[in-house]
Amino acid sequence: MQATGLNVVTLKNLKQRFLSLLQERESNGLTVDHPPEKAGTSWNSMSVNNVQSVIATPISALSSILDQNNETIGFKKDQYESWSDDVLRELYNYAQTELENYYNQQIMEGFSLKEALSDILSTYLQAKRETFAGHRLGNLVRQAIPTELKKLPFIHSELKITGSIGQGNWATIPWIAIMDKRITETTRQGEYLVYLFSEDMKSVYLTFNQGVTIPNETKGRAAAYQYFKQKVQEIRDLLPLEGMVKDDAIYLTSGGLGQDYQVSTVAYYHYELEHLPDDELLIADLNNAVTNYNEYVTKVLKPNDEREQLISFNYTISHLYAGQGILKYLHDQGSFAAASLDELITNQGTVLLSGDDVKHPKERVRHLGRALQDMGLISINENQFSLTDLGQEYVNHFNESKWVLSDTQVRLIRDQLNNEGQTPLIRSINKAIELCIELNTFTLDEFAPLFIEALGMLQTWGEVTQKQRAIFMLNWLEILKFITKSGQQYTYIQWEETPLVDSLTVSVRIATIKNFIANKGFMYPDHWIENFFLSLKAKPFVILAGVSGTGKTKLVKLFAEAVGATTSNGQFTLIPVRPDWSDPSDLLGYKDLSGAFRPGKLTEVLVEASKVGNQHKPYFICLDEMNLARVEHYFSDLLSVLETQEWDNHRIVTTSLIHRDSLQNESDKQVYGNLHLPDNVYMIGTVNMDETTHPFSKKVLDRANTIEFNYIDLGQYPTGDGLTVNEGAAVPPNSLLRSEYLQLVDVYRDYKKLTEETTELLVKINGILEQIHSHVGFRIRDAVCFYMIYNERFDLLSKEAAFDMQLLQKILPRIQGSHLSVKKALLQLMQVAQDRSLPISEYMEDASKVYLSMETLAASKYPQSARKIAFMLRRLEEDGFTSYWIS
Repeated sequence: MQATGLNVVTLKNLKQRFLSLLQERESNGLTVDHPPEKAGTSWNSMSVNNVQSVIATPISALSSILDQNNETIGFKKDQYESWSDDVLRELYNYAQTELENYYNQQIMEGFSLKEALSDILSTYLQAKRETFAGHRLGNLVRQAIPTELKKLPFIHSELKITGSIGQGNWATIPWIAIMDKRITETTRQGEYLVYLFSEDMKSVYLTFNQGVTIPNETKGRAAAYQYFKQKVQEIRDLLPLEGMVKDDAIYLTSGGLGQDYQVSTVAYYHYELEHLPDDELLIADLNNAVTNYNEYVTKVLKPNDEREQLISFNYTISHLYAGQGILKYLHDQGSFAAASLDELITNQGTVLLSGDDVKHPKERVRHLGRALQDMGLISINENQFSLTDLGQEYVNHFNESKWVLSDTQVRLIRDQLNNEGQTPLIRSINKAIELCIELNTFTLDEFAPLFIEALGMLQTWGEVTQKQRAIFMLNWLEILKFITKSGQQYTYIQWEETPLVDSLTVSVRIATIKNFIANKGFMYPDHWIENFFLSLKAKPFVILAGVSGTGKTKLVKLFAEAVGATTSNGQFTLIPVRPDWSDPSDLLGYKDLSGAFRPGKLTEVLVEASKVGNQHKPYFICLDEMNLARVEHYFSDLLSVLETQEWDNHRIVTTSLIHRDSLQNESDKQVYGNLHLPDNVYMIGTVNMDETTHPFSKKVLDRANTIEFNYIDLGQYPTGDGLTVNEGAAVPPNSLLRSEYLQLVDVYRDYKKLTEETTELLVKINGILEQIHSHVGFRIRDAVCFYMIYNERFDLLSKEAAFDMQLLQKILPRIQGSHLSVKKALLQLMQVAQDRSLPISEYMEDASKVYLSMETLAASKYPQSARKIAFMLRRLEEDGFTSYWIS
């Protein structure tokens, strides 16, 4: 399935793939299981038809996640759709690793490394009381174990394996060493891997070590010890050594060579006799140690004149943002403050991405620290971490979530990639960028071999390590906005930090949108499209209210299509609201019983819209029949988050909708952790008001423009002479719709007169609304002012028509009731709408003269609002109750 990129394949193709992999191993002389006797004598002699009995067992073992019929097999749909690309890659890599470990164990069939180590630890002290010559432990350490280890596929021909229990007499510390013959063939000097058994035989260490005998003899112990310590630090800085312990707490004996080894050890694994791991883990640890040793040898063998141009990617850091915690911690300590390694470890809950769950925090902090040092962001001196000048600038630009790089932080690192005096890490990133530019559009399998070859590790790293490092580098480049990922495909992109600008003026763009809609055979009243645009521009949440069949949903879909957002490209999503929705999980998602996060449709759209390559595209979400359920319940998180918008480096950000700490799985945290509402998402709710629906609270109305669809001219006919969006103009960027103001202070100085005129009108209206406790606050004042300012800037409506829309959409929806005070307030608002005095006392008895004179209403200063107020007055007099929402 991974090879095809599909979640469902035919059984025939699966069997063929299964058989071909086994045949390939057999043909290349690699370890492979024998086929069942009844099926054939070899894999190469078998056909696809013979594979059924072999493949049935693994299929059965995976039945909980697979669906199978007579012809096809695939992952269960609900599970597959809930998995991110990172989860699928993790599954694939896990399968590869497990298969590799299985074959490694097969290679050593009949021999157990665990049993051999246990044998030495359990019997060595007794053996020392026995005759040395010809003892069976000598044969085990010198011959049997080295012979078996040489069979492992990661032990190449340049590696020499030898063991010792002493020369003529029993050694205090027996050992088994693995040396690369190109840099040393003796344990007396140089660097090598070695199993060291403690004097008390309670434990054994697999170490990356240095030969101590010759340096002690030639330099003297004091100078040799200083040399060992310096060399240890150099190698630790050079290699990832992930998973290995990197300290001097290796206890072999109180003196002699044992003490020398404590000083000279670079890194190690520690195994206690009572808790020896299984062969699988022992071999995996050895594989990792050999991988690091191979990297070291490769660097040692580089000629001096080539070392300055050396590129390397020795970090097992899946995402660049993993180091943000250290940087933020240093920032929080104050300018030019330093933090010790121990201090950072003590605060691992905030410093490390996985917090207190990290098993080896000391190694992880050191590892991340080296990467940040190579990036030029921090300096490390005697385990003291401090920010560089670049780091000081970098930490001043954190997003609300420290685990998300801000645009400014991305730019600072991108600038650093072009500076002189580049580290091997910087050079490896630049090499990866070059490859991405050359490939342009590519898959992991196309990128990985080219990148690993450029690193010079094609023959050194195993397949799993190669793919892992390639994936990590691509993750880094995606965060730095050099590439974007869709499915299994990566694409190189040119990133622009500043928002793209539409090639058309707003008025011409609106005309193009109107033509597109008309060409589709739909007609809307004059200025409806302008009003819808201004409403979205002022706030990315709009409610379309009215009787069924008036084209509310269609308006959203056609408007979206006119700006390039369609169902097929994922930029338009229709979400039908269900009556049983009761909390935000119905929209955002939930955690199942296993702890895995199951995203809602809204969350899936937000993830897609947040991707770097999509941030310039508008995404529309239409919540159809939004008030079938109580909006205040299922939409509460969105309503709250809308009010947290703020600027961060040319983008509007909000607080998180899904907090990282609320998620359990690491893969879920990577995809959904701290997900916020991006500034390229626009939410439109369509509503009907009848006995099946729920009314809106002021909390909802305050945050939306409510556009009413109750007045429809059925006499309109399609013109058929409009333009399609492709024929008319290029698709506009998100900047066409995105809000440009979040606070009135952002624009007050430039539009002082208009702002004050609008505010004075609102103050007058608010005095009326206070009588019925429906007055508005700063939120609505700012939203109305923004609407009026955008309208003046783009010259779409007259000033009166624009305020008419805002009175109709932001003020009147708040009014309802049966009291005389409501009637009085409506009559006073009618005076505002008609811009004339009315005999309020007379109309308190009978207001029919107000709502029966259509000509007078049409001649009002704010005719749309006047007509609605007249309707509400009539309902109040005839039914004893009125509301904006009564049809």
